[in-house]
Amino acid sequence: MIEKDMVRVLSDEDIRKIHEQTLAVLEDIGVTVVHEGGRAMLADAGAKVDPQTHMVRISSDLVERSLETTPKRIVLGARDSDKDLVLEPGGRMYARNGGGPGHILDMETGKVREITTTDVANYARLVDALDHIDYAAPVYAQDTPPATRDIRALATMFANTVKHINMRVLNVRSLSYVIRMAEIVAGGKEQLRERPLITMLESPIAPLKVPDVLVDTLVTCGEYGIPVEICSMPNAGATGPITLAGSLLVSNVEMLAAVVISQLAHPGAPLEFAPRIVIMDMATGRSLTGSIENALLAAAGVQLARECYQIPVNIHGPYTDGVIIDSQSAIERTYFTFLSAFAGANVLAGAGHLEQGLVISFTQLLIDDEIYGLVNRAVEGFRVNDETLAVDAIARGVAEGNFLTDKHTLKHLRMERYVPYLLTREARAAWEAAGSKDMATRAKERAQELLKTYRPVPLDDDVARMLDEVVAEAARELEKER
Repeated sequence: MIEKDMVRVLSDEDIRKIHEQTLAVLEDIGVTVVHEGGRAMLADAGAKVDPQTHMVRISSDLVERSLETTPKRIVLGARDSDKDLVLEPGGRMYARNGGGPGHILDMETGKVREITTTDVANYARLVDALDHIDYAAPVYAQDTPPATRDIRALATMFANTVKHINMRVLNVRSLSYVIRMAEIVAGGKEQLRERPLITMLESPIAPLKVPDVLVDTLVTCGEYGIPVEICSMPNAGATGPITLAGSLLVSNVEMLAAVVISQLAHPGAPLEFAPRIVIMDMATGRSLTGSIENALLAAAGVQLARECYQIPVNIHGPYTDGVIIDSQSAIERTYFTFLSAFAGANVLAGAGHLEQGLVISFTQLLIDDEIYGLVNRAVEGFRVNDETLAVDAIARGVAEGNFLTDKHTLKHLRMERYVPYLLTREARAAWEAAGSKDMATRAKERAQELLKTYRPVPLDDDVARMLDEVVAEAARELEKER
């Protein structure tokens, strides 16, 4: 990426004030920490703990010391080391698909249905095949037992993509199995620490509550060097103040509280900020994700992480409140993605999501891959130097009357332009001759073609067998409890 001024929705004074008030809220109001061990660890470090309410007040000094040990640069390893990613402020921007939902907009019927194991595999295969989606996140098959749904999803992902995997456990007891699986694929504990193949996503609960599962995830993942994506989601007007600044403050407080817990347990443990502030629609009670205010908050969260804390930041890119692939979805996800990208996000997540992230669509995934390609090209910018200003070529072009066959044109032809694979650039007659297909139809057909022809690099037989053994063990231990 060419160095340039990024989009700044916050002034220097705004950033200073938000940081100061974040420290004040942590010290004067505090956060609720349900986890007994987490409270004890914080108390040992000097935090003030109320044994009745479980509120923990954290000094600014403790926060600042924790920020000092938080890595500014983290590596997300992949099964194929050529797909490793490096996250750092000012570094390259990456993209991933949207994970989590249990429902899919069926590509063949156009109806929403529950996700199956086949869908999980196909989603991973598409992500593996696409050029502009750099790592993967699973969805959860509803035809698998709830107690091991997350574990089975990860096994399916490992079998169908060589890219890094972002993971969220549905039950804290799954965590040990998930880490064992990652160790197996990585080749051992130290190999996993050096190049962690998974990132764990976990969330505070707004307003200002640190749940058990977040503490356990931070502590356990820190031990293994697995990055944790701290996903803070206050709902402005419901679980956060109605003002954008107020909910941004709540989100920042929650993420910094998680930073302190992580760094007390394992100084140097890798983290990502993931502010995902939503807004309550008071008319319907729905939590809006695709509004322009959501996009502003995302850009502000990126700016805080980048300028104030220098911590890698992961933001949702193609958010939409729309339920189908239409103009609303295109408008919302495009302004969201471009604003977050030009604010300096390290990761744009959420490709393939519809309906506030409750549904995935393979067709939408392909469209978002195209959007990511365009965004990457825009963020890359263009170079201005003697070669690109092309004074000598201009002299030759004036003499010839055109630049079509000039050596400078041939040299730079493929470097200067991004060539889209879904956008149509042809004249109407050619478009009609090709079937008058709209964007969604072209994306659907491309997805169908990839699912028929693309085959990911398989796991080694021994690795696949060991993963199956872990899944079987998890099924014996966890499913019997249901």
